[in-house]
Amino acid sequence: MNALLALLPASLPFFATTHEPDITNIERLADSLYAYGSFDAAALEYKRLLYFSPHAVASHRRGDPESFEIIDTHFVNIKLALALYRNNEKKESDAVLYSLEGPTVRMVRAVLLIEEGNPYLAARAVDSATCETFGAPAYRLRGWAYMEAHEFKKASEEFCKAGEDSLATLIQALKPRLKNPVTARWLSIIPGLGETYAGKPLFGLWAFLVSSGDTYLIINAILKQRYVDALLVYTFLWQRFYAGSMANADRFARDWNERAYKKTLDPIRERFGEREALRLDLGALKNLQTP
Repeated sequence: MNALLALLPASLPFFATTHEPDITNIERLADSLYAYGSFDAAALEYKRLLYFSPHAVASHRRGDPESFEIIDTHFVNIKLALALYRNNEKKESDAVLYSLEGPTVRMVRAVLLIEEGNPYLAARAVDSATCETFGAPAYRLRGWAYMEAHEFKKASEEFCKAGEDSLATLIQALKPRLKNPVTARWLSIIPGLGETYAGKPLFGLWAFLVSSGDTYLIINAILKQRYVDALLVYTFLWQRFYAGSMANADRFARDWNERAYKKTLDPIRERFGEREALRLDLGALKNLQTP
């Protein structure tokens, strides 16, 4: 034991000169893992990078000649949030992303909201301050968001601000042929008429024939004073088919509208490169850094 205690002072310089990992290399490794699609490993490295970053700053302030490069922790947090999101850890990703502020964060939020099918919220995420910072890219992103929300007038205005006049003119002129789900429901007061209006005439014919048959059974049972049979047919057949016909008319109208929007918007998406505009990888993220 005395011998070990005697050796301890000699070992102290070794511990004193031990350095923290090179955070620049950690960031490179994290970025490489992200690029290869290993999002869980990339997220772990980004967390390690954020953990060691204060130690690097402390070394820098002490004047350590081998101090490490000070990293942009704000941007690393954005990359961490994106890695978590791509790894389907959306709850943790949102916790990181929504703890941050700034134009870059808002642009990232908007793209992810469009991916999630919340384009109207995406358009609201790109506020006026973000548009002032980024200019045309922010207006363009807000234009795509409004287009996906089917707010064509607002989308056209945003594309105009972005200098995309041809795209703005094209979107402003869009008038897809749509069906009103409320109208479809009201027309279903006459069984089958709502489904026919919603573009499903065979379903409409089937609904009309079934409802007519059920109505005949009910009237026939009442005329023969078989009231229990009439009640059973009404409860288990007529009422279910009648309500189902209304629900189907509403659903068919919405499906019609989705197909109409897709048929109208897909050529525009392809022609003007919406997929590329909404791409969010590390390269696109780097371009989104505050100018």
